[in-house]
Amino acid sequence: MSPERTWFALLPVVLLLQTAASSLDFHLGARFAVHLPASYYPGFAERTTVLEAAGERQPRFAAAVSLEAGTQGYYLCSLVVVLGDVTVWSSDRPVQELAAGGLCQLELAENGQLRLTDGAGVARWWSGTAGLGAKALHLDSRTGNLLLLDDKNNTVWQSFDKPTDKLLPGQWLRLPSYFATTLTKMSPAFYSVELDGDKIAAYLYFGLLRYSYWELIPSRNQTMAFAGMSKSGLTMFDRRRRPVARMSPALKKEPVRFLALGDDGNLGLYVFDRRNNKFRASYNALAFCELPLACGVHGVCSASGRCTDFAARRLEPAPIGTLVCNATSTRSVVHDMMEMRGVTTVLKAASPLANVTVKKCVDLCLSSCSCAAALYVEEVNDGSVTADRGVCSHYELTAGVREVISGSNSPRYSYWVKVLKGKICQEDEEDYSATNSLLAKILIIFGTVDVMGLILFAGLCVYYFFCLRRRAVDKHVAGEGEAAGHDRGSMEPDGTANVGAVQAS
Repeated sequence: MSPERTWFALLPVVLLLQTAASSLDFHLGARFAVHLPASYYPGFAERTTVLEAAGERQPRFAAAVSLEAGTQGYYLCSLVVVLGDVTVWSSDRPVQELAAGGLCQLELAENGQLRLTDGAGVARWWSGTAGLGAKALHLDSRTGNLLLLDDKNNTVWQSFDKPTDKLLPGQWLRLPSYFATTLTKMSPAFYSVELDGDKIAAYLYFGLLRYSYWELIPSRNQTMAFAGMSKSGLTMFDRRRRPVARMSPALKKEPVRFLALGDDGNLGLYVFDRRNNKFRASYNALAFCELPLACGVHGVCSASGRCTDFAARRLEPAPIGTLVCNATSTRSVVHDMMEMRGVTTVLKAASPLANVTVKKCVDLCLSSCSCAAALYVEEVNDGSVTADRGVCSHYELTAGVREVISGSNSPRYSYWVKVLKGKICQEDEEDYSATNSLLAKILIIFGTVDVMGLILFAGLCVYYFFCLRRRAVDKHVAGEGEAAGHDRGSMEPDGTANVGAVQAS
């Protein structure tokens, strides 16, 4: 499709995706429909503003219907609150994706239910306020809170009670509470920050298990009951609303605009940089190597903040689909465990085993069908390391691995990864085979040279003895010839004498 045709095909959508209202209220019985593009466009993402405080300085809050491309030719539709170009709240994901060419409609029904429906009128998201007397949807332009109000302006429902991946100044939470973000739009794994009475903790959820990787605990084991966001950061309060813990930037030059749980799992406080006209982090809870997936699931984060693959350590983890084993045995017929020295993981298992040996820890992982890696930490008692006892943690994924930065009194770590049998030191075996092959060639070459040398030496010896024998024979023959000559000379008559005698007669 040519650029001109593409533009004309999208023109109706673009016209629909403009600001629909500048009011801060959406009244009972109101409906706001957004038509989805007639065709599927990968990467498509647009917002249609429903409520906005017109005339206020940017960045300002607005409520909008958001459309984005999903998977397999479908679109996702949700109700969002934005601050500038950042989504600070979003309704739950739709029950089903919407087909191209369809309709996404926001309506405040006569029974007080705020909902998103498709073209057939099937509800894909709802507020759960039917029968509670909601009369209007209102956006607080100062805080960004989206509220359903009754006829006396009492709050029936508010977005502040159901945070997604961000907290805003003025937001107040009663504990326990949580907020979360997915790694990707369609990923089953996700990050979650959970606020409980004894601590705030960040978790990576994977499958049916969760692993913590960061926590904030109040001093003196104080109990927390509330959490409140302000322009200085996040503060935790006890039941008497006295502050017991705080998360705030070291330098408080600019007011905090929101706290965000990023798609990398980091927790940060953000301010608005007017010089560059964008939001930037003024505080991050974690450094790069402290992130759960800083180097993926097959990488090691070095002390310098660089990622190296497991293959650089001559190790290849077993694929998740091959984690079959004999749970009644301590030895698997298809797997082995291989140790990675000098590393640990930032992930913490929920129920580690204490007072076990490293062999027990490794064997339990080997016999477990879901265990992909094990971390063994030697116990430290009164400053001394207990060599034969420690704490064992099992993991279903090899993530969060980093080099150990330890002091003299630090515990010793032992990290083990499940590998397929035959894969252990495969590169070593290949190197060994190559070395053996080279040595064999060298031996063959030198052996050939040796044999040739021996043959040459033997030939020279034969030649030498043959020459000596020939010389001896020649010398012997020459001696016999001389002796025979002397004998003949003594026996032969004197010819001269005979001649003289003849002449005399």
